[in-house]
Amino acid sequence: MGKVAVGAAVVCAAAVCAAAALVVRHRMISSRKWTRSVAILKEFGEKCETPIGKLRQLADAMDVEMHAGLASEGGSKLSMLISYVDNLPTGSVTRFIFDL
Repeated sequence: MGKVAVGAAVVCAAAVCAAAALVVRHRMISSRKWTRSVAILKEFGEKCETPIGKLRQLADAMDVEMHAGLASEGGSKLSMLISYVDNLPTGSVTRFIFDL
């Protein structure tokens, strides 16, 4: 019985080692794919990066166009509709929902 137990233990140990090797291999492949994906995203972010100064110029230009559109009809490339809000929300509906 001792030789059978030792043989079974060796077979089990070999199976565990094989399974561990497969898990490690799978993780290495996944890690390579993840590293490659991160590199692609980093490159994309660097190529699409917009300087802060350029974004501020864009925001200022939109602000000017919006004010011109509100000041006169046809005074801007950006069409603006003058609208008014009669009643501001009080928050009572939100309070009612959370009180339930």
